[in-house]
Amino acid sequence: MSGASRRVDSAALPWRPTPYPGVQWKKLLFDRDTGRSAVLLQFEPGARYGAHRHPAGEQYFVLEGSLEDGGVTWGPGSFVDHAPGSVHRPSSREGCRLFVSLPEPIEIVDEPAP
Repeated sequence: MSGASRRVDSAALPWRPTPYPGVQWKKLLFDRDTGRSAVLLQFEPGARYGAHRHPAGEQYFVLEGSLEDGGVTWGPGSFVDHAPGSVHRPSSREGCRLFVSLPEPIEIVDEPAP
């Protein structure tokens, strides 16, 4: 194995706001050269994220609560792998926390409501 290991104390990181009310994030990893990232996302009850595209796909793992995505409710322990080019608009009725891995940045399809 080459290169140094990266370690992040996620509990020490602040939650950052997103453009979508009730959705916050913590950056665990970001590679400026490739756009690859890993984040924690937190949805408050009733929050929704705007429609967005994943040019290179997305994988997420539900840690707590549940996420509504593509007409399915995903609970704790669920792993979802979205294909490259996929578009979705996730939301959470009860609130949730997710680990998200992205090979490239997302593309926003619609802007948040003012």
